[in-house]
Amino acid sequence: MKKVIKIAGILFVLLLCAAYFLPAVQSYSHIPGEIYILKGSSKTIDLGLPVKADVDSSGVVNISGETLEKGALMQSPLVIKPLNYGKATIELSIFGIPVKTVRVNVTESLTVIPGGQSIGVALDTRGALVVGITGVQVSDGKVENPAREAGMLPGDVIIRANGIEIQNAKQLMKIINETQGTLALKLDRNGRTIDIFVNPVHDPSDGKMRLGVWVRDNTAGVGTLTFIIPDTRQYGGLGHAITDLDTGSVLSVREGEIYFSEVIQINKGESGIPGEIKGFFSNSSGHMGNIEKNTEFGIYGKVFDDVDLSAFGEPIQVASRDEIKTGPAQILSTVDNEGVKAFSCQILRLNDQREPEQKGIVLQITDKELLEKTGGIIQGMSGSPIIQNGKLVGAVTHVFVNDPSKGYGLYADFMLGMLD
Repeated sequence: MKKVIKIAGILFVLLLCAAYFLPAVQSYSHIPGEIYILKGSSKTIDLGLPVKADVDSSGVVNISGETLEKGALMQSPLVIKPLNYGKATIELSIFGIPVKTVRVNVTESLTVIPGGQSIGVALDTRGALVVGITGVQVSDGKVENPAREAGMLPGDVIIRANGIEIQNAKQLMKIINETQGTLALKLDRNGRTIDIFVNPVHDPSDGKMRLGVWVRDNTAGVGTLTFIIPDTRQYGGLGHAITDLDTGSVLSVREGEIYFSEVIQINKGESGIPGEIKGFFSNSSGHMGNIEKNTEFGIYGKVFDDVDLSAFGEPIQVASRDEIKTGPAQILSTVDNEGVKAFSCQILRLNDQREPEQKGIVLQITDKELLEKTGGIIQGMSGSPIIQNGKLVGAVTHVFVNDPSKGYGLYADFMLGMLD
């Protein structure tokens, strides 16, 4: 009987401890796992209980006046103050039990000019992109396919032929027809370099020598500018890569330019049918800048020196990740010839992404004017800046095919990380 009473007493004490400590421990789940702090500012975290805090990167931050190189017991609240730019990891524990890991990023305040302008994109690829493999009917009526026999695949980029760097499809055709016998090709296949040897065949229909491939060396389209950094004139746009329509391959850049574009037609989006902005641009439209990079997270380059940046609007700050909240926001976009307009939207969900990824932001267009004109997000709006509380938080990148009022966005810091 005494043993039962003793066990009951222990359980009662444990329940009292749980009642006291559990709400406090649960409160740590609300502390963000990643915090961005501007140098010169601070971040306060309220805690339910005193904790031991360890910092693995001394000299970047201090907590409540302590650098915590060997850890220390801290009272609530914790005040995190940056000392230098960089990253630190703070481990919080109670009675030796880890309860939370907080990654701290100390950054400088970055100011950008938000975009929203419709831009024309003209891109010449590095080498010649293979978009299709086809047979060649030779003189005896047989069909041969030297490219397939040599192991060539759609999506391969022909970067050299007989040691000569390929600039375009026309040059490649010239080398093929000047070659006697076997042709040595160097390919880029998903970032890997491959050497193959091909034997071109004679096409009696026009007397040319052929490999049996369809190739492409340029592309053009319309998108939206996301931001310009005023000091360096660097820009970012689109928020996703320019890819080949046939192969889905990300096009490598040999050279390219962006242009001021004029909106000439809107095809309204519907469920299952993506809409589209049709634009017009040419040399006479006005060159805006060059294209230096085409990445999974957009295109990047520099705005030309003769372009007046004051015409693009006032600079704003880039929001740190922990400043972005679900709720009201705006996108900046151009859907007619009246220039950039702000349209209301709601940020529905924020996905926790530590490494650059697409689809971090889920948003829904709520602006009646934009819904009436476009149905929501349509092709050509990719890159439209997302603004919340006067700061740049990201860019529109994709639309929900079955609900064009909804779409995805890319965090602004991922785009800025693509800049050199």
